[in-house]
Amino acid sequence: MEKEPVIIDCDPGSDDALAIILALHSGMVDLRAVCSVTGNGALDTTTRNGCNVLALCGRKDIPLYRGSGAALDQQVPDTVSAFGDDGLGGYADTIQSDKKEEEMDAVEFLVDYIDSHPGEITLFAIGPCTNVAKAIRRSKTFAGNLKRLIIMGGAKYTGNMSPVAEYNFWADPQAAHEVLRAGIRDVTMIGLDVTNRIALNCGMREVLRMIDTPLSNFVYNITREGLDDNWRTRKKAVSPMHDVLTVAYLLDPSILQVKPAYIDVVTEGIAKGQSVVDIDGHWNGGKCNAMYAAEVDVEKFYKLFFETIFHEDVTTLF
Repeated sequence: MEKEPVIIDCDPGSDDALAIILALHSGMVDLRAVCSVTGNGALDTTTRNGCNVLALCGRKDIPLYRGSGAALDQQVPDTVSAFGDDGLGGYADTIQSDKKEEEMDAVEFLVDYIDSHPGEITLFAIGPCTNVAKAIRRSKTFAGNLKRLIIMGGAKYTGNMSPVAEYNFWADPQAAHEVLRAGIRDVTMIGLDVTNRIALNCGMREVLRMIDTPLSNFVYNITREGLDDNWRTRKKAVSPMHDVLTVAYLLDPSILQVKPAYIDVVTEGIAKGQSVVDIDGHWNGGKCNAMYAAEVDVEKFYKLFFETIFHEDVTTLF
């Protein structure tokens, strides 16, 4: 089967690392490049983590392009992360490598590559949408030349930075607003309504420890801080894995139930970063600009995650 050509724009981050790892182990994805952005740490941190995760997977040949250090309004978003100061739960130094980022800027790369491969590339935006919005601003043809955009961001019913705002949209709401209004032909928003449900519980995390390979131990370690943070702040014994669900959906669309919607983002005020999800475009004359992920098959996700990366059948655990 022909592999799907993709680019991952991200802010690694434990959950971004898992998305990259799943993509590279799937055998179904042709990862052409990774782009970094400020989010789960300052830009130096996310860029370094992206390089090192690629090296961990034996794919130092895949280029990484350094992206935006600040939001569209030139303000650097708060980078306090549930994944610790280094973005990888205190374990970033365990995968240090000599891989370096490319000289070209991420936005310049995105414009050049997408415009020279019209209709071919699926782009994942699993950090703040700054790089993608800048690419849209720079090139009149960029949005139309994307085959597909899969976003981890937003939510219809909950937030993690305010009662209504998810972090990626909150960090650069103007960027998310512009991306969703750019006219990209195929957009899916996968937000907290479903990503919270695939958070790694203690039992599944113990399976990682018992698999006992270098990669499973790395994933076990980098999910500890997220688990501890959730317990400290919410008394929930789960570790967030938000971004990995985007790649899982590409590999098996039946994992999610999606609904057409008109989605916009509040750019300022008390609801800054809120994604306003109008199912079926009811309040917008039936117009829809994206698909909204409404439900997730958690068992199917975990089965795909463990079988793809670790070749472990976890069906008996459900």
